[in-house]
This record gives sequence, structure tokens and C-alpha cells, in this order.
Amino acid sequence: MDFRKRTLGCTALMLGLVLCMPRAWSHGDGHEGHHAARPQAAVSGKPVKPTDAAVLVDQDGRKLRLASDALADKIVVVSFVYTNCTDICPMVSHTFAQLQQSLAPLMEKKVRLVSLTVDPVRDTPARLKEYSEHFAPKAGWLWLTGDVSNVAQALQAFGIHITRPENHPGQILIGDAKSGRWTRLYDIDKPQQVLAKVDELLAAQRAEKAASDSGGKREPCTGTTPQAASAGGKPGCVAQPG
Repeated sequence: MDFRKRTLGCTALMLGLVLCMPRAWSHGDGHEGHHAARPQAAVSGKPVKPTDAAVLVDQDGRKLRLASDALADKIVVVSFVYTNCTDICPMVSHTFAQLQQSLAPLMEKKVRLVSLTVDPVRDTPARLKEYSEHFAPKAGWLWLTGDVSNVAQALQAFGIHITRPENHPGQILIGDAKSGRWTRLYDIDKPQQVLAKVDELLAAQRAEKAASDSGGKREPCTGTTPQAASAGGKPGCVAQPG
């Protein structure tokens, strides 16, 4: 009897957590020119090569080149979502909402959040705008879509390949496109891990600026296995998770 009560209690708790999540994504059927040279980095064996080959559209209808406009020279945190998703996507978007709050003084000035759709056919700019409002995005949080070919190019630039939206990977990318430092995280519900990586990249930017101001030079992390300074690698490089 005690075991049965405990089981019923756990089931009720899980149901409560699900019901507390935003329901905006239940609208659908659920699960079914100019090139900018950027350093190449490898993350968990998957190359990250953001360029301007893909022209995307944000939730406000603005056309943005992936590397120069969307990523620019900021520290970026990237997720891969679609609005008809009912499990992973709301979770990662909730994580981004927490990040936005924690990073408030730095948002848009130094840090940018990017939510890239994996379902460009259904996720129009208007649909992304409607969906994003449930997470109260502010300046510095872009929701990106575009035509199928451009979105596919953007996903490929991030080392993502999918055949169906519902098979998209649950992961977050944190990087500095200018230096070529990238980290791929799979714990999408742990904003503190993301914040720690953002802090590392911001510290690396400050160190590089100080070295530049003093006349020193520092090479970007363009190799296939960037290492942390503590591991004997180049100072400021971010180690990749196992």
C-alpha cells in the first residue's frame, strides 16, 4: 500500500510539472549572397562554421545574415526549436528566458540569444513572434526562420543535420564566432552551465583585448580540439565537454 501511494504521488507531481509549462506550442499537430570568412572550430567532432551564405528572417521580419548580422561579434547562445514541439523546445526556451533575466545587463551589448527553427515551413516570422511572446523576449533574443534552403544552410553551419523537425537534437551551443571558440551542451535545462561558459568567453575576450592593447598577439582556437589554459592549451580557449 505504501508503495502504491508513493507511486501515485510521483505521478501526480510529474503531471503537475507538465501542466505548469506554457501551452502556446499546442497549436499544431505536435510531433510528427555575401560570405564572411570565420574561423572554423570543431565541437564534439561536429564543425561549427557560421558564414553569411544563409540569409534568415527574425520574428520582426528583418532579414539577417547569419554570421555578420545574427551572430555579429557577440557571445551567442544558440538553440534549435520549432513551435509545434511539445517537450524539448518549451524546456530549452524556458532555459533561455532564465538566461535572459540573468544576463540582462549584457544582453544585446555583449551577449545574444538565438533560437533557430528547424521547421521553417510552418514557423513563419509571424508564428515565431506569437510563440516567442510566451517567453517575453527582450532586445538581444532573436528567433530566426527563413526559406527551407537558408535554414538548412544555417543548421549545417552549426553542425546540425535533421530529416524531420521532431527528430531535432536537444542541445545548446555557446560560442564566440569571431574567435572560433564553441561549446556544445546537452543539459538544456541547466542555465547555470550556460552562464559559466558565457563567463569564460567574456573573460577570454577581455584577455585578448588586454593583450592587444599591450601589443601582444593571441591566436584564435581554430584547431579541432580546443583546450583550456589549465590543460596546457592556448590561454582563454574553452574546453569541450565529454
